[in-house]
Amino acid sequence: MWKKMLVAGVAVAALGIWAPVTTDYSYTGVAMACEEPGDFATPGGIPYSTPLAYNTSVQRSELVYYGRKLMESSTYEVTLAPDFAEAYPKLQDSLDKLSAENWSYMRRMMNSWSPDLIALYEEGKAGGWYQGDSNDPIYSYELSYSGLRADSTVFSCVGGEFVYLGGAHPVYYYKAHVFDSKTGKELKLNDIFKTTDGLAEIIVEEAANQIEPRSAMPDRTEALKAVKALIEDGNLQFGLSEDDCIIYFGNYEIGCYAMGTLEVKLPYHKYFKLFNNKYVFYGARAKG
Repeated sequence: MWKKMLVAGVAVAALGIWAPVTTDYSYTGVAMACEEPGDFATPGGIPYSTPLAYNTSVQRSELVYYGRKLMESSTYEVTLAPDFAEAYPKLQDSLDKLSAENWSYMRRMMNSWSPDLIALYEEGKAGGWYQGDSNDPIYSYELSYSGLRADSTVFSCVGGEFVYLGGAHPVYYYKAHVFDSKTGKELKLNDIFKTTDGLAEIIVEEAANQIEPRSAMPDRTEALKAVKALIEDGNLQFGLSEDDCIIYFGNYEIGCYAMGTLEVKLPYHKYFKLFNNKYVFYGARAKG
């Protein structure tokens, strides 16, 4: 949907100008304290989970045009701590793949956007904008990382995707992931839930209960239609925390822009019978 933000009819390659892209890195570590598993009885076949330690890093790239920084972009990568990477090699392989896909996606988007952004910059400059020596980026892309759950059963995270390519306002989307820690498989709704029948109705009902202010809730019939479509297309963004399944809605997904973004929580304790017990959290929580 963010592609619609670019002005229609902007010349893509007519300028014939090469815009170099330079890259730098800055790193931020996240550590999780861990406990050794014990001999614990678990209810209903739920595995006893112990925390995993990992680090995240930020990867940055810039679009520079004749010395003017047009766009600043960033994404993330995730790496298990060495001992855990060795113990969970399939999960680390999946995290490596995710990191590579994040990086590749960001660079592809920058390359595809750059001709239009250069054209928009030239038009604005000709109209008297962008004067002076400011080097603050005009446009931006950021996929920020947020950890949800990291243990011997599930590794789950969500990226907040912020995009500003000009126009009235930026947009914000989500890219959420849930991995089986032992197999490295990225889990789908049908893995997490015993059935998805009636799930859309539950999500819309919980959204209506949790959204503030209540007046921001879109028409329920339209919201239900949108959620069902997201589920059917495999595009519903969800993650698992230690307490809930969290459903994420970005701008425009179930309502107008003014509605903003929305996170809807489905607590394990409330909907226990709907979940595959294998992925419900039971165990030692991370310390720190």
